[in-house]
Amino acid sequence: MVIDDRQSRKEFYERVLSREKFDPIFIWTRSDFEKHKETPVDGYLLDVFLDLGDWNGSNAAELLRDAIQSAPRPAPVFLISQLWGEPRILDVLKQAGESSASVIQYLAWSEFEAACGDDKSAGARLDALQMKLFSELTRWHGRSGFRPAPDDTIRILLLADPQFGDPQTDPKATFAENWIAKTLKTNSQKPGGDPVPDLIVLAGDVSYTGRPDQFALAEERLVHDLMVPLWGKNNIDRMRDRLIIVPGNHDVNLRFSAADNRCFNPSTKEFTADKPILVNDENVAYPSHREYALEPFRRFAHRLTRQREWQDSNSMSWVDRRYVHCGIRFFALNTVAELDAESPSCARLSERDTRAINRSLAEDMPDSIFSIAVSHHGLPPNGTTNEKGVDNWLTVGRDCFSMHKIKLWLYGHYHAYSARSLNDPPFDKEPLWMVQIPTTRISPSPRGFCVLELKRKGGVVVDAFVNPYVFENGKTEKRESRRVFG
Repeated sequence: MVIDDRQSRKEFYERVLSREKFDPIFIWTRSDFEKHKETPVDGYLLDVFLDLGDWNGSNAAELLRDAIQSAPRPAPVFLISQLWGEPRILDVLKQAGESSASVIQYLAWSEFEAACGDDKSAGARLDALQMKLFSELTRWHGRSGFRPAPDDTIRILLLADPQFGDPQTDPKATFAENWIAKTLKTNSQKPGGDPVPDLIVLAGDVSYTGRPDQFALAEERLVHDLMVPLWGKNNIDRMRDRLIIVPGNHDVNLRFSAADNRCFNPSTKEFTADKPILVNDENVAYPSHREYALEPFRRFAHRLTRQREWQDSNSMSWVDRRYVHCGIRFFALNTVAELDAESPSCARLSERDTRAINRSLAEDMPDSIFSIAVSHHGLPPNGTTNEKGVDNWLTVGRDCFSMHKIKLWLYGHYHAYSARSLNDPPFDKEPLWMVQIPTTRISPSPRGFCVLELKRKGGVVVDAFVNPYVFENGKTEKRESRRVFG
């Protein structure tokens, strides 16, 4: 969003913010800003002094304090001015620093004039200014360095339910991660073989009981036995942004939740009943140990991916925009946010967290991008009555998926592979495809993994296939592909 009081600058802004890399919204008046201040954007280019028209002598610090710091989608701010040398600007910068909005660059208007000039060096200056803006936006939002060509197929390795530390681990699953990497790497080296996957989705139940040692083992196996053979030891740090992870019910450390009812006596070294959680004057409980139940998983996910949301987001549900430049985005959905020791089988989409996602996408144009949901729980397999699905799918999930035109839903939990679609309203005109990812390690289920292929044309997904693999008789076998979009 460009906010300036001089519309005469529009031509300069349009040249710098070309639609090949940017999609600017121009705001020239206070009334225009009031209409669009709730519009989610990826960044703000903000003139420091807004003197003309109905701005009435406003400035950047006021907008940061009154609107931008509380915008529905957090976004970085670029301050621009031709008056950086004036003493009055120091007071504005001091006030801006008191805001929680993130100011990441201070730009001189002369940079825009030079980039749009007629001399021989103007082209190089324009490229440099565009790259600076684009790189800062990419860095701040944590966008992936993955940059496929517009017609390249995107391949995604789908994994679920390894449950490291589970006593039900199949004795033949000792080298499961090695087998996955070896199979895909070997295939990539054959004439006409498919390249190794570009991304990895891990749909929950990484651990057995959410213990830190189980996550440490998982990290070791995933990095050294899977990622290193696939992508190379020297590439691991730069490939961490290729992972999409969500928690499962086994990743909730229930001992932290259960600790609210128990007290440890250091003298007797025994546990005894504890007092109820304290409440405030409105009879609302103060924080409890329940909030720590997913902390080991949160730390594991952040170490593995370095994704900022694992530190900043309380809900663990968000829209993952790291790959929007590839024409895809992921809805990472936490279905175990309300699971605790009192309700150990709860599987729900938090209405509050889903509403926050809706608000962050207020001006969403879902037709322009391929949206994929990733969660641990999904819809129970057909014909089963004892499997747990998302409890509030009909009241919360279905509307969210329809509203944002989610095309594909990836989930685990049920330990067996399947690919099917929902064709009832509101998915009667365009079905919602679902891929149920098999477990890689747990018996007696048929163990395996999948590779999702997103066929693209001009940067847009036009077709999608899922390729299931099974571990059988000491080898890995590929089964029949299934079209899941197109």
